[in-house]
Amino acid sequence: MIAKSYILENLRSLDYRYRNAHSAKEALFCSKLAILELCGWIEESMDDMVRVCATRHLKNHDNRNYCERDIIRRNYGFDYESNFRSMLMRLIGLIAIEKLEKKVDQRVYASMKAALSSLKTTRNAEAHTHLKGTTRILNAPSVTIGQFQALYDGLTEFERKIKRMKR
Repeated sequence: MIAKSYILENLRSLDYRYRNAHSAKEALFCSKLAILELCGWIEESMDDMVRVCATRHLKNHDNRNYCERDIIRRNYGFDYESNFRSMLMRLIGLIAIEKLEKKVDQRVYASMKAALSSLKTTRNAEAHTHLKGTTRILNAPSVTIGQFQALYDGLTEFERKIKRMKR
């Protein structure tokens, strides 16, 4: 099951600190950390879904080790196509991923992909820079919290459909 409470607690804490920041730079730190925190949660959630699917369906220990070593650990990111879909495709195959994508709620699926795309652009910019001054503009943590729901809904939708896959 995808954990929700701890990430929301972290994001809300950062939002509180953002709203009570004593400087623009402190507020930027809170915004940046909220983005990075949410992205880390997305990556871990995607990895966990692939891991649980492998555990449920793969009986051979060597195949489970392969999944962990060559599919999950070699994945760095949370983009739908190049990260999540790629891991699932390597585990369950192209035919199964096509069927899975058709079964998920298309509105939830589209919202999740849009949120991932938007967040990826922001995250990539923030992960490879440092705060040089206070003239930069970042979304407040409350905006990041707003993105969370579409991501959570999409990931839990995939999780439900993956669990219903035949063994």
